[in-house]
Amino acid sequence: MSPTSATRPANDSVSEERITKRQKTTESVAHQFHDGLMENESLQTIRKAFMESKPYLHCKIDKLMNDDLLRRVRKEIFTELHFTLKETDIYKVHQTGDLANLDGLPKDELNRLSSLFELRNAIYSPEFREFISSVTDSGPLSGSKTDMSINNYKEGCHLLNHDDVIGTRRVSYILYLTDPDEPWDPKYGGALELYPVIEKGTPANEPTVIIPPQWNQFVMFTVQPGHSFHSVEEVVPEGKPRLSISGWFHIPQEGEPGYQKEREASELKSSLEQLQEESDSSAKYAHYSSPEVDDEALSEDTIKTLSDWMNPHYLNIKILKQMAERFYDESAVQCKEILNKELFAKFQAATAHMDKEQIKKGLIAPHGTGVGEGWETYGPPHRLRYMTLSQDQTKAGETAQLFADLKSKFESEAFRQWLAVVAQLKPQGYRGQARRFRPGHDYTLATTNTRGQAVLDVTFCLATTPNAQANALWESGECGGYECYMSPHDEEEDPATYKAADEEGALLTMTAGCNELSLVLRDAGVMRFIKYVSARAPGSRWDVAFEYDLPEEEEDDE
Repeated sequence: MSPTSATRPANDSVSEERITKRQKTTESVAHQFHDGLMENESLQTIRKAFMESKPYLHCKIDKLMNDDLLRRVRKEIFTELHFTLKETDIYKVHQTGDLANLDGLPKDELNRLSSLFELRNAIYSPEFREFISSVTDSGPLSGSKTDMSINNYKEGCHLLNHDDVIGTRRVSYILYLTDPDEPWDPKYGGALELYPVIEKGTPANEPTVIIPPQWNQFVMFTVQPGHSFHSVEEVVPEGKPRLSISGWFHIPQEGEPGYQKEREASELKSSLEQLQEESDSSAKYAHYSSPEVDDEALSEDTIKTLSDWMNPHYLNIKILKQMAERFYDESAVQCKEILNKELFAKFQAATAHMDKEQIKKGLIAPHGTGVGEGWETYGPPHRLRYMTLSQDQTKAGETAQLFADLKSKFESEAFRQWLAVVAQLKPQGYRGQARRFRPGHDYTLATTNTRGQAVLDVTFCLATTPNAQANALWESGECGGYECYMSPHDEEEDPATYKAADEEGALLTMTAGCNELSLVLRDAGVMRFIKYVSARAPGSRWDVAFEYDLPEEEEDDE
């Protein structure tokens, strides 16, 4: 159900007394905003649109600020400020520091940012906060907690699905500073995407509202735990920066009118609940008929079965022993050209054909691209999104049939024995999927191994690689699609940054290869993710990804 269906209806009008009070106080900042914006007729129009909006409470104001002021702000940003590229599993963006810090700048530096300082103070002025409160029915908003930064989305930058629930945030907003003299073309990307929910806390796989940016446009929405899911579409072209000022209005802080200690505590709790993950267990795996498996050598039957699809190089016992030694030392091993030539040629032709038909390089394909012929979208997108094999394979195309067959091989007793020899481990159960990560759409966010012990990750990767240039692009990691393993983070870390794949946190990064198999022993607490595949990628990342459960670890007696 859409959250708006359960929201309270808007009052027909704001009380006359409240309007009169606001009109008297808005005179001091009204000239900094667009003409007539803060007048009652404008307020009522915006409020009505906000209260009737779906999939959750939001609105778009076409012109927020005085145009001359905003042009001066844009010029100051590009001439005086430094941007830092920030990238995690969930976003890639060039960003400044918090503009709350402007107050601490030396006078000469502040003079060079006088228009930006004026803009910030206008947005957090009592008058504009009262305006926002009247539009959204959000109650009093803090004047002491300013929370805003400047974001520059250049080519390849993006922000994946989340609900903005951190701390005491009450209203989220974005003010766009795109080129004032060139309208933004929606094909550039960079749109704000709003998602309905299937149920509280679970967004639908695709957005229902898409808002491309435009100069001086202001978008805001109420931060609602489990409802206000949104994302920022990737910006595709070079030289078309999506510049914006974004931030939050917070509930009143201690000492401010309207402060409620109990409400602050509940807001913080909601944020932490978003980060909790369910504990894993052996019961969530499909199990083999016997716990025992030979880890010394491959039987003749196993070799015969595997030779139907596997490169014979990896059935040589000498090679397998070398791989076992490397896996013992490094807890990871990669096998290039894992499929035999005949089968690889079939996979390569089928996947390349689908990408050529459905994906246009440099453009973001519409949502829903690739659905059908045995494939469906899999989510929810605040954790992951990709294509996977649908339950009904009666109308499956060649690509789905190939991947379904390979998936079944990963479940076989023969492949289990091969894994046992290479990893010197005895898989007890398995679970996995065939997946397609479409450029401009798909990813997985960092998830933690909560099994309480190590699991064996086995992934076959087939990134669309038509030529050497495409191979170099995948290997660079610049178009995403790589798999990253990260060390556990402290529970006390800021939840807004806990997923950062910094130099200290990244344990292993594997770029998207073509016809490669990886084995990784992932310890308890270790996180991993597949980085968002950029619209600039040569094609899709196709893979078959399995996790194998291992024998229960016995606790050491103290």
